[in-house]
Amino acid sequence: MLDDLRGPHARETARALPLALGALGALPTARETAAFAAGSIAVAVVFVESDGSLEAFLPAAGQYGAPRTVTTRFEPISRPSGQFNKDYRLSDAGWRWQIMDKLGYAHDGIDDSPLPERAYADSVRRETGADWAFVLYVVDSLRDADGMFPDGAIAYTADLYGPYMVLTYDNDGYRFRHFDAVLAHEMGHVFGALDEYAPPRPGYPSTGELASGYLGVRNRNALKGGTTDLPCIMRGSQATLDAFAMGELCPSSVGQTGLRDRDGDARPDVVATRPRFDAVRPTAVNGGVFTVTGLVREQPWPRGASSVGTPFRHDISIFVPHDLQFRVDGGEWLPLVATDGRFDEPVEKWTLMTAALAAGTHALEVQGTTGEPAGFVKELSAGP
Repeated sequence: MLDDLRGPHARETARALPLALGALGALPTARETAAFAAGSIAVAVVFVESDGSLEAFLPAAGQYGAPRTVTTRFEPISRPSGQFNKDYRLSDAGWRWQIMDKLGYAHDGIDDSPLPERAYADSVRRETGADWAFVLYVVDSLRDADGMFPDGAIAYTADLYGPYMVLTYDNDGYRFRHFDAVLAHEMGHVFGALDEYAPPRPGYPSTGELASGYLGVRNRNALKGGTTDLPCIMRGSQATLDAFAMGELCPSSVGQTGLRDRDGDARPDVVATRPRFDAVRPTAVNGGVFTVTGLVREQPWPRGASSVGTPFRHDISIFVPHDLQFRVDGGEWLPLVATDGRFDEPVEKWTLMTAALAAGTHALEVQGTTGEPAGFVKELSAGP
């Protein structure tokens, strides 16, 4: 499994895809299809057959991505997995482009940037309602002598945070019975985890001084330059198989994939977020009735600083405020109303109207939820 983080597409720039509306708040943008491993994940599985056909399956329910068959002129297992160059036939772009074209996702024929799988993954995510998505190509290698690509690769991920990975059926010496362990290792890369084995070549990102992932966590369990020596699926070779069998993921990889849980409540920090209420303005109207307006916003977990991969340009959350409600003096909870009719953005305006209140001081409680609930109490003074 050496040298399985390709990284040739690290130059994929911010211009790759237009920013989604969520770029103004906390939601992932169209180019952020995999930031951390908390939440729901849709996988677009593409079985690339050596007879020139493939079937694309989406495990998520619904019509989008139903099984289909397309053709590719290339034999994927006979094509190098290495860095894209001017002759696209000497990399996986030869067959990937044909598949993406047939699925409706165009490519840049000059530099393979943006990767067409990025747009495809974003579409899969939105159509299925998942938080994240990536593409898994499974290449037929059963009739190949060594189960390797010509450059010696057996399984690889395009780059940190996806958008695609490539596995063969037998994965060289790992064989099909360990397909799940190899897949787990590659999924680590999709969500920011670095390899921990000794660098197979100078400059390969598997050393202890590097920081990666949405949280910017150090690669402390690396064989070279690390400070811990723990079982982990990111160690590679037999160590990956052993760790997978025992469910071992070292603290460095836990942090890099965004699964760190500092308070031990079984909820990763990145999804233990709470809404914040701002600009609360009560206005008294006739008969002791109050109209109250305000803002509610998600407070995403702050991103860390990574030394590898494309940096995140904003703090990210998979939540928008929801289940907003209010009550007065401990009475029945009533729903808050979004000013635009729907709570579907990281920042929303809201309004409420109380019943007629008797003269005196009353306690207004407002609460809502993102990852976890939060709210506030405000006094309302009715009467003269």
